[in-house]
Amino acid sequence: MRSVQRCRFFLLTTPWLLVLGCATFGEKRPAASSSEDSEEIGESSTRDSSEPAEISMPRAAAAVRDNRAAPILQVAVAGKVTYPSVYGYPLYPEGDAARGIPALRTENWDGARQQDTEDQGGVVHAVEELPQLGCRFDGIRENMNKFVPVSLTCELPAPKALGGAKRPVLGAVGAGAKPEQLLKSRPVQEAFLGEFHLTSDDFNSGSGTGYFNTTHGQLAFVFSKKRLTRFVYYFDPGVKGWQNPALWVKP
Repeated sequence: MRSVQRCRFFLLTTPWLLVLGCATFGEKRPAASSSEDSEEIGESSTRDSSEPAEISMPRAAAAVRDNRAAPILQVAVAGKVTYPSVYGYPLYPEGDAARGIPALRTENWDGARQQDTEDQGGVVHAVEELPQLGCRFDGIRENMNKFVPVSLTCELPAPKALGGAKRPVLGAVGAGAKPEQLLKSRPVQEAFLGEFHLTSDDFNSGSGTGYFNTTHGQLAFVFSKKRLTRFVYYFDPGVKGWQNPALWVKP
């Protein structure tokens, strides 16, 4: 038994203004495991359980993206660290694996669209769409040199060029899956013990969101009429690595 920090995010009046609260829970976890082969999602190593994991950037993330049999989303647990990868690109703010977001953006930039919208309060909301992946980043642009990411949203199923409805989303679970199918999947059983950490108030109606806490953010699965339609990764606003300008340079 060891304690892990679970961070919970609460949405305020706009979709990308978040307040973070953390609590410590005792929980059994494997010392080092992953839902997919480590070479696909990034190799990891830990000197001992008290030190942070060293996550490497996968050697061929684009190959995972192009492999129609590979899940769109992968979750890895390495020591005290739990983190996701999207189409083979790790979402991780530290070390070598921090190259995951720049690679995801650069290698899938064809057809990309960026739009900044200033609200009545002077806050600039930035959206970056990546049609090749069916994904988009949302965030706040504080100035020309500082972008604060809020979320990465990926619609389901995958684009036809990447496998469409036949491509699995997580483990063997596909687009349109029911919540109970997601919870019974091997990756969710291994990384999250088969339970959502939080659900939206409308979840029991069949059209809501289930959340899993990860080390540097929160992973959300959105259902409509009890069918999985998209997933969202919410970046922890307290993790400064997410705001590194090198991650957000325009390709």
